[in-house]
Amino acid sequence: MRKRIDLRLFLSILTIFTWLLVFQVQGADKTAYSCHFTSEPLTIDGQLTETAWQKAPVLEFYVPPTEGKPLSPTEGKILWDQRFLYVSFKAYDKDIIGTYTKRDSPTFKEDVLEIFFKPLEDNDCYYNFEINALGTVYDAINDKSLTWKDRKKWNCRGLRVKITMDGALNEKKDQDKYWQMEAAVPFEDLAILKGQKPSDGNTWLFHLARYDYSFYLPDGKELSSCAPLTEVNFHNYAEWLPLTFLQK
Repeated sequence: MRKRIDLRLFLSILTIFTWLLVFQVQGADKTAYSCHFTSEPLTIDGQLTETAWQKAPVLEFYVPPTEGKPLSPTEGKILWDQRFLYVSFKAYDKDIIGTYTKRDSPTFKEDVLEIFFKPLEDNDCYYNFEINALGTVYDAINDKSLTWKDRKKWNCRGLRVKITMDGALNEKKDQDKYWQMEAAVPFEDLAILKGQKPSDGNTWLFHLARYDYSFYLPDGKELSSCAPLTEVNFHNYAEWLPLTFLQK
């Protein structure tokens, strides 16, 4: 009798573990994102009307660590040409909040859209950009040899950013719909590349992320990412997604 009970208990635990594992991986897609080359000139106006944007694959966002769907959905897309890495977001938001106006302010303390990428496999250096609804930029180069203050001293001088929105910024009496961001990161400002640009088939690591602060959210704040993060740590590049540059 004891052996039968132990066997049943073991099978029950195994079943629970299996379902937990399925739940953990069923959310975000772990395959590489196909970053397509665009020969079409992109105007950084936050409108995202160009054909290249319309055809680019959509990155959906998930809430770590459960990979559940966020209450505030976000869609991301990425393109590239010989000069820039282009990133766009469409962030659905019922109350868009943005107050910081000074470069390298702690924009993550309010509504913010974030870009992380690590260009080289054999180098721990990675970059991050955290941009609020006013277009205020926090940008940093992250390297183990640098202090936090030194990391944020770096500025991507050629960065282009434009925000548009369907709603009223910092207005509590209405209900907003969404805000969009379009950004162009120049390869020449990424010193780690040493003047080299991506080519067909090159792969980086990356993820796009978001902080949403809202009166409409049960906890008042929701963090989400397009990567299948097993913990709430946007800087753990071991869990980021591959970004594959495609010439066609």
